[in-house]
Amino acid sequence: MGNIGILGVDKGGEEWYQITIGGAAGADASLGSVIGPSVGEGRRGGNDRAIADVYVEQRRPDERFLDAVRRLGVKPFKERVYAAPVAA
Repeated sequence: MGNIGILGVDKGGEEWYQITIGGAAGADASLGSVIGPSVGEGRRGGNDRAIADVYVEQRRPDERFLDAVRRLGVKPFKERVYAAPVAA
């Protein structure tokens, strides 16, 4: 239900993370959309930054994150997250 969601997934005893964006509670409630395949621990750290960068670069003046996601769709966020280099 959060604007950005991270769900932990156990794959063979290792932690992986499923990322969703665009969820909301309240009058305009919606579930977040999964942006792509789950990512391992080494990629998790840069994802928040990648998502925030897309928002800052493509938002309209005074546009909330949720509204930007609904206008842009998940594609630009997905492209940036999966293009981001693996964290050291």
